[in-house]
Amino acid sequence: MRIGVVFLALSVLVAACGTEESTGVDSGASQTPGMMAAALVELITEDHGFAEGPPPFTEYLIQNRIDTSAGNATASANESARQLTDAERDAIEQAVAEYGVVRWIDDPSDWQTPDLAPTIEGAAILGVGEPIIEADTGLVPVSMWCGGVCGTWLTYRLDVIDAVWVVTDIEGPIAVS
Repeated sequence: MRIGVVFLALSVLVAACGTEESTGVDSGASQTPGMMAAALVELITEDHGFAEGPPPFTEYLIQNRIDTSAGNATASANESARQLTDAERDAIEQAVAEYGVVRWIDDPSDWQTPDLAPTIEGAAILGVGEPIIEADTGLVPVSMWCGGVCGTWLTYRLDVIDAVWVVTDIEGPIAVS
């Protein structure tokens, strides 16, 4: 499964990048689409909180702006956070669509029932924070919400391996509800 993610991230990266540095990865904002896509796929395929096995969700409600509470369950969401770029949305949608229906949403609270479950049965609400990039390593905070006692917030470390971003570790605290 990681080979497919790496291939997908490479395809997105090649499409999004015009020039390469010595690491083989373009600098700046053009790196974020592949990083974000790889982080969200890792979250829904490996760290979804339902033991081993395939992702248990059939639909993904993905926030269309940076989730300022991604990676930190106690942080407040900032509704003035920037919108995801078209390249970021395209990379994320292409990567996540393999695992279920993708729907872009503005306000996650509009998609939660009074008991905090997603309004669509079998769905999870996903958020991705602003990536932090230093040379050929980076951090991407992510969040997944699937109910009052079903949520995950963490930050992935990604490294450039064979010219693509690959999740290599979790950095900092993990919050699970």
